[in-house]
Amino acid sequence: MAVGIYIRVSTEEQAKEGYSISAQREKLKAYCQVQDWNDFRFYVDEGISAKDTNRPQLQLMLQHIKEGMIDTVLVYRLDRLTRSVVDLYKLLEIFEKHNCTFKSATEVYDTSTAIGRLFITLVAAMAQWERENLGERVRMGQIEKARQGKYSAKAPFGFDKGPDDRLVINEDEKTVVLDMIEKIKEGYSIRKLADYMDNSGIPPIRGYKWHIASILDILKNPALYGAVRWRDEIIEGAHEGIITKEEYQHLLKVLESRQNFKKRETYSIFVFQMKLICPQCGNRLASERTRYYRKRDNKIVESNQYRCQACTLNKRKSIGVSEKKIERALLKYFDSIKFDYIPEIVDNSKQEIEQLTAQLKKIERQREKYQKAWANDLVSDEEFSHRMRETKKMHEEIKTKLDAIQPAQQQEFDIEKLKDIVNNFRMNWSYLSPQEKKNFANTFIESIQFEKNDGKVRILDVNFY
Repeated sequence: MAVGIYIRVSTEEQAKEGYSISAQREKLKAYCQVQDWNDFRFYVDEGISAKDTNRPQLQLMLQHIKEGMIDTVLVYRLDRLTRSVVDLYKLLEIFEKHNCTFKSATEVYDTSTAIGRLFITLVAAMAQWERENLGERVRMGQIEKARQGKYSAKAPFGFDKGPDDRLVINEDEKTVVLDMIEKIKEGYSIRKLADYMDNSGIPPIRGYKWHIASILDILKNPALYGAVRWRDEIIEGAHEGIITKEEYQHLLKVLESRQNFKKRETYSIFVFQMKLICPQCGNRLASERTRYYRKRDNKIVESNQYRCQACTLNKRKSIGVSEKKIERALLKYFDSIKFDYIPEIVDNSKQEIEQLTAQLKKIERQREKYQKAWANDLVSDEEFSHRMRETKKMHEEIKTKLDAIQPAQQQEFDIEKLKDIVNNFRMNWSYLSPQEKKNFANTFIESIQFEKNDGKVRILDVNFY
């Protein structure tokens, strides 16, 4: 077992008996000998406090832990490692992630035992408590700042932030806001207002088009009448407003009456989520649920749509396609393919598992030899680090292959049944629920390439896992 012995002493502590570097070194070396640990290395930070983890030798030890060079960290006392509960919890997380235990020579802290694991749980609880207290203090500070009329976030449209963090009216944007309010009074819907803003050449807040959400954020912000909002609390009279409070309240009522649809409570299942490749830029299309009024039968229709947000952000015309069109095109694509031959599946997994297991054991023996050579100063630290990184990478690659083979070994394949399922894809697809269709896509389909011309969609290729 490779042991990393960490020693730290601050400038003030160097003169104290028992805290000197040499005293800690001798006591910890004796502790290792009693435990029959002969493979150990010292990491010494001299004249450095424990206020944070930014210490050269501590960082080197953490790097060696991540490289698999250390199995146990040993300290004389817990405060040699850190005095911060949060830092301690972070360090213990790193140790646990890389299968490294932690021991104190003079205290009960030992993460390889039940009581040691209880200690980690207690430390986690203390760290959580400290974070929550910090969050509460920040929240109270933000509320107090809001009560003083100061604005913590980025200034909303129509305002700038002054040197004292109070909002001041931006005259150019104020004109735009008043124009928006006037159009609402004239009977404009939010969608029509967004189109009006685009056609007027007024630069949007973000992207290259005005969006309904952006406009509603502007018009519903109480900053319009001089108030500051912090979560559910409204502090009035914080700054000069663009409109009065009465005008603002009337505006909210008008906006509420213009809402065409109630808030949806249904959850949409997107069958091809993150599967469709944009024909223009190669990015994956995002999914969205849309509702629109269909004139021919006077109905409000809901539809799953896919659209390229990357094109939108890059100010290109965005490709959009409905889920129904993709489904129809996918079925047509599978109809055009006849799977006459499905290769026979030969189970060579048992032999491969034995070979991979033997390779793992060989690598583990090599790592043990490197550790012994390093402990006896037969190889340099640089050479040792290189060899350990190299063998660790090989070990992980073989372990990944082994994990992938073992579950598959238990599966039995009926070739004729598999051929029947594939060749009758259209009929099988029609029996699936939306969730089952999504499960199928997530299991078998990595990506779908398509083209769209004059509203018609054609599948070009389907990439399977």
